[in-house]
Amino acid sequence: MTIDCYITLGTERETVYPVERLIDDLDSASVDKAVIAPSDREIAVLNRKGNSRILASAADFPDRLIPACTVNPWFGGEAVEELRHAAGEGAQMFVLNPALQGYLINDTLTDPVIETAAETGLPVYVHTGSHLYGAPWQLVDTALRHPDAVFIMGHSGATDYWNDVPAAGSYSDNIYLEGSFARPFSFKSHLDAAGIWRGIMGSAAPRNSLVFEWEQYRKELSAAEYEPVFGATIASLLPGKGQWR
Repeated sequence: MTIDCYITLGTERETVYPVERLIDDLDSASVDKAVIAPSDREIAVLNRKGNSRILASAADFPDRLIPACTVNPWFGGEAVEELRHAAGEGAQMFVLNPALQGYLINDTLTDPVIETAAETGLPVYVHTGSHLYGAPWQLVDTALRHPDAVFIMGHSGATDYWNDVPAAGSYSDNIYLEGSFARPFSFKSHLDAAGIWRGIMGSAAPRNSLVFEWEQYRKELSAAEYEPVFGATIASLLPGKGQWR
């Protein structure tokens, strides 16, 4: 089973990505499934609209698409309520974007939604790499304060913090590394430090080309040796677990 961990199924700006085109790209790249997430505006403010759209798209292609959800922690109790609603409707991953949503990931502002994600069994995908708001060590601090939560370090700190990842990724065992925007040879060195089972493949399409990213990663990482990276690890973290294997 091969799974792309992060796709923006967007409708505007540089993330316009119709679901039919995504399915075609998955077929072209010989990828079985993809985790789909809301677009930027939906991550920042239109949380319910984005979550509902993603859940509906995944329901149309249940054998190919896995829905992620998002809430902005600034909405407080409303954010917690929406996260519980999305999880109850079938969302399988929770997305936080500190730079887009406006906070440091280790600010206590995020505690209620991270605790809710842990309670509902959703792994927390955190966009990292943006200057100031996306430092891997901020995520380490968060992970140590929330040992019951599972975190995915989106983009592995690329580009601003890529050199922090080997140490930061090994520091807390509830952090997994995702490779979009990290060059394949750099990501391989991160895996050497953190362990193969801590790595997860993601293309971040359509900001990157899904087909190209998978081609390049397969050239650098052998499918046999790095099978966990290409699907098994993310499958083990999703609430449905067995159904994604």
